Amino acid sequence: MPIIVLGLSHHSSPVTVRERFAFPETAVPEALDSLRKSGTAEEAVILSTCNRLEI
Repeated sequence: MPIIVLGLSHHSSPVTVRERFAFPETAVPEALDSLRKSGTAEEAVILSTCNRLEI
């Protein structure tokens, strides 16, 4: 089973980029559901804070 991590942080991206990729809390369930239904991932986690995003 391959593990894939996509991420942005204050170390790798300016705030203008992180703002464009930020997930509001209300959007997380739908995004996770879309990942699972598309067959892209059987399981997934989204961590979105003011300084980082990881999927």
